[in-house]
Amino acid sequence: MGGRDVGWRDLGQRDLGASLMKGRIDLYVGSITFAGFIALVAASSRQRTDLLDPIMLVVLVGLACLAQRVPVFLFRSSAISVSFAAVIAAYVLYGTGAAVWVSLAQALVNSVTPRRKPLRKAAFNFGSFALSAFAAGELYRLTGGMTPPSAIAPTLVSVGLSAAAYFLVNTSLTSVAIAMSEGQNVAAVWRTNYSWMPVNFGATAVQGAALALAYQALGLFGVFVFTVPLGVAWFSFRLYMAKSTEVRQRNEELSTVNELLRQTNDRLEQSHVSVIGALIGALEAKESHLSGHAATTMHYSVEVARKLGLGPEEIAGIKLGALFHDVGKIGVPESLLSKPAELTDEEWVEMRAHPTIGASLLGNVPMLERIRPLVLAHHENFDGTGYPHGLKGSEIPLAAQIISVADAYDAMTSERPYRVALRPKHALRELRANAGTQFNPVVVEAFIQVCIEERRRAARGKTVVQPHQHEHMYQQALEAVKVAS
Repeated sequence: MGGRDVGWRDLGQRDLGASLMKGRIDLYVGSITFAGFIALVAASSRQRTDLLDPIMLVVLVGLACLAQRVPVFLFRSSAISVSFAAVIAAYVLYGTGAAVWVSLAQALVNSVTPRRKPLRKAAFNFGSFALSAFAAGELYRLTGGMTPPSAIAPTLVSVGLSAAAYFLVNTSLTSVAIAMSEGQNVAAVWRTNYSWMPVNFGATAVQGAALALAYQALGLFGVFVFTVPLGVAWFSFRLYMAKSTEVRQRNEELSTVNELLRQTNDRLEQSHVSVIGALIGALEAKESHLSGHAATTMHYSVEVARKLGLGPEEIAGIKLGALFHDVGKIGVPESLLSKPAELTDEEWVEMRAHPTIGASLLGNVPMLERIRPLVLAHHENFDGTGYPHGLKGSEIPLAAQIISVADAYDAMTSERPYRVALRPKHALRELRANAGTQFNPVVVEAFIQVCIEERRRAARGKTVVQPHQHEHMYQQALEAVKVAS
């Protein structure tokens, strides 16, 4: 019953959140609509009717309606048209009132383009168009724009400033509406839909000013001449958006392909982990006395690597190298691996082949290619007396030198068919005694410090994580593959 009550409470919270969001949107739309109505009344009350040419006003309304009827649709729930050029021509020729009237024609056509819009959206468009036209017309007047225009340069300057105001008011109001309805960031919506438009918008604004100046000079013939550039501007909008839509579709296709590649890569990694499990499992089945040897060697190798300050990628390589260091023993006869006595010289030749065999096996697993040198060199000695290539000093990868010390320590402290296990402190003495000959002295000292710190933590009653308690080594191998690749 308690769970059911929680469910209802959560559902109620979601319903409440949706109601609050709808309420905020309605309040915003109502505010913009009311402000647009106030702008219409204010602009109309100051409009000088003696300046109006009814025929030209009808032409401007017709141009605005035609351009608004064939808008360029953007990426989201918005569109843009070149009809605002008619609005600009209206306030340049006749004042703010005429511009707001032309914007009402825009809003009317917009309410049924491309299909009939809900009343709330139509009301918002009325308010945003009216406010944009009012802001632009008033800024044109306040910056010295003449109505009707006289000199070209001052007119173009004022038109540029007022067009910027139209653009910012219109796109900002619309961006807020989209962001509220879709639960997105306002700035992100504006950047997606409108950040590319200022240059094209400015060019179309100049066409609106030119339309007004042409009418002043040539009458309706000038209007016809400058309608053609408006058509070109509209076509440029359409062409740009068509190309942008095509690019977006291709980007979405690439994103889909990348996701498929990522999934494929994950499956490949899982298959590589299966290979890891098969190889290590086969080795441990072959040498039952070595159960846990790879995990223990990995544990100490990683701790020493951290003690020496190695980075994540190097530690990931060491982790994989330690897990695989003896995988080549799969190719060594079982009779040699379990022989209770010392090996003969001929048998040692076969045994010493296991680093080369292991490196060859890993060559068939691409994502493990980078650890082949570690597997190949983990029996090289610091003084050059090791095998298979007799490398010495810095010729031996540091990771291989670390694995060599951890491998030797676990071998000495574990039971073998041919000898008993050494106590840990005796094994550490052996490591130190062979530092500088078989082992890198720096690595030996770091290893001893790791062991001492673990012993101190245990003495203080703190839990010391034993190798067999670590996260499953196959999972660790998967993580190491991801880091190292």
